[in-house]
Amino acid sequence: MRRVLLVMIQPPGCSGVQGLIYNKLLPYLEGQGWEFHFAGPAPWLFSVLTEELNYPSERLHYTTNVSGSHRFSVEKNRHAKKSLPYLFFGGLQLVYRMVERLIGHDSDAYLLRGLETTVRQAERTWNFDLIAGKSPDFKVLRLVSQITRSLQKPFLSMVVDPYGARDEAGFYPTTPELQREILDQSCSTLFMSPLTMDRYLDAGLVSPAKAHYFTDSYPEMPELYQRQRSALAGRSGGAPAGQGQLQLIYLGMLPEWRPIEVFLEAFSDVANQADGTAPFRLSIFGYVYPAAQQRINTNPGLAELIQVHPLVSYTQSHLLAEDADIQFVVIGPRHLDNFPSKFFEYLGHHKPILVLGPLQNPLKKIVDDLQIGCYVDSRDYEAIRDALLQLQTNYSFYKEAYRRNADAIEEFSAHRVAEHFCRLLDGALALQDRPRLA
Repeated sequence: MRRVLLVMIQPPGCSGVQGLIYNKLLPYLEGQGWEFHFAGPAPWLFSVLTEELNYPSERLHYTTNVSGSHRFSVEKNRHAKKSLPYLFFGGLQLVYRMVERLIGHDSDAYLLRGLETTVRQAERTWNFDLIAGKSPDFKVLRLVSQITRSLQKPFLSMVVDPYGARDEAGFYPTTPELQREILDQSCSTLFMSPLTMDRYLDAGLVSPAKAHYFTDSYPEMPELYQRQRSALAGRSGGAPAGQGQLQLIYLGMLPEWRPIEVFLEAFSDVANQADGTAPFRLSIFGYVYPAAQQRINTNPGLAELIQVHPLVSYTQSHLLAEDADIQFVVIGPRHLDNFPSKFFEYLGHHKPILVLGPLQNPLKKIVDDLQIGCYVDSRDYEAIRDALLQLQTNYSFYKEAYRRNADAIEEFSAHRVAEHFCRLLDGALALQDRPRLA
């Protein structure tokens, strides 16, 4: 059994996307000949929401080097706004921030020192065959590069978000020389989007022989697929050809860089049908940026059809997805590269999907090929309106696509992604060993 240590800013146990990616894969990894270990900041100090893990604790290497201001920010946000605990921990956060500024405390440096100590201790105990650093954050990737160089251990680089500016014209690395040096050192670089990989290749930052990508997955835990167990129980219609109201669901955050004003306009117009019946309802479970929230609140029609709720736990999000009719995903106009994890996360519920995002994003090809929904430009009113009407009229077609394309969709299941991921690790070690055998 080979051992790998993945070092990341959101390790399993955190509620962030990067940790959740591996939560789903954990049951299937050892069957591929790899024992996985993880290092990162302690979730109970670093993450507002935490996830319970059924995983050996000795394989979770957490540092407690989390600055007081961050700890109390986390504690504050675990309570309702303006409640006494919220105000109390907010006051402590402010005090610690002032003290840290006064003494010149560097939160990032403090965390990285703790992470380095944790990684080196784990290596002394377990003697890993491979140590991986993950970006974001780039500073973690750089740290792991330095540690593995000093230890003369095989190093794997993992790149989720491009480190640099990007737009429709191209990608502009922040520190190209340093990025190239780090990726040259690594035995392989794993991306989570083919477009991100292509942009790094085009920028000359990574060798084609070392560049690979894999995707997020959907979980295969039966308890997440129980119907009528959520706040949406009994409210979904699921009827074709507009017979009944279809329940859309958005799970997650909607910050300003995921604009939905054009969608709201199209949604409002589709709702105002001649017969007075609205074909859709939308439930959002998460943060909505103020301008969009105000637009919903000040439009009586939207306010009646769109409900905004607080964030929910991981398990509850899946129970909600099971009781909804249509999955709604929004990608920011500037995010041409990234696959949105929530697309894969809820794919196992077999719900038709509406995606708003830039047409260059590689997710569009997946949606179009699988025929499970509509992917349209988030800035195109006519395209969004047509997509809503298509989902209403042809709901059963998109629903049945999950059966028609079952084999292709299974490629994104947790067990298949775990198999692919471990094959990439096998290949990385093979590349590492090749020069020694020459």
